[in-house]
Amino acid sequence: MTAPAKFRPPTIVAFAIAMAALVCGPRPAAAGAQRIVSLAPSVTEILFALGAGDEVVGVSQYCDYPPEATRLPRVGSFLTPNVEAIVALRPTLVIGLGLSSDLREIRALSETGCAIMKVNDDSVAQIEDSIRAIGDRIGRYDAARTLLAKLETQINGVRERVASTHRVRVLMLVGHEPLVAVGPGTFLDELLKIANADNIADATNQQWPKLSLEFVIAMNPEVILDGQMGSDPGAPGRFWEKYASIPAVRNHRVYAYPGDQILHAGPRIGSSLEILAAMIHPEAFSKSPAASSTAVEAIQ
Repeated sequence: MTAPAKFRPPTIVAFAIAMAALVCGPRPAAAGAQRIVSLAPSVTEILFALGAGDEVVGVSQYCDYPPEATRLPRVGSFLTPNVEAIVALRPTLVIGLGLSSDLREIRALSETGCAIMKVNDDSVAQIEDSIRAIGDRIGRYDAARTLLAKLETQINGVRERVASTHRVRVLMLVGHEPLVAVGPGTFLDELLKIANADNIADATNQQWPKLSLEFVIAMNPEVILDGQMGSDPGAPGRFWEKYASIPAVRNHRVYAYPGDQILHAGPRIGSSLEILAAMIHPEAFSKSPAASSTAVEAIQ
């Protein structure tokens, strides 16, 4: 007997969604036995920083910190979540970013009964709100407040150190070919401002602008923070040495920064701020062994 003409076999996603209704809905985890899936690096770092690493059963493909997270199953990303992989982990809570709210996969998981939590990480305030909200949701209230207090101490410490310094024109790059810079509306731009710096890329009004060398030369940055290190820490220096008319190059103030930490939103932004501020205003940190030890040397 042949199938009716209008019959279509169910897709893998549809099958996974049907299975999710069985797994996520009627089988809640026992009290205190959370099974959490994280769809973003910032969420993963927050969960581990709050001491909930043992409750994390799946992470996004971009989660690389702490090292324990790299050994967990991968479930896609906040923009491309793998429904089948998530369902297979039997989560009691899936935490993603707010910008993924309208994704079909997220709506499908929510409709089946999986608890979905959405946070944001585009600013310091949003990161702090995420720590507070996640801590409250997973029963880590005290740990969240302790972590927030540490962040506040780090941020206020930097503000105090740079309070008497003059503002410096800074270019912060995340890539070459093309030159991709940190622009306004990002947590990194906010860290630069806290560090008493003027971000030359703010003039573009784009979060991740692609810049021309002509623009960079015209804007005369006094410090260049270059994350394009690859496996060769000297690569940025060789790239910039041809442009000695730029004050940052002429004065040997081109710095390579550790992108695996600095570019991640999350609970490490306090120490990231200390690293950036020590590069921008070394005179304010010269008497601090802790700060000077984390700053990367200038590329000569």
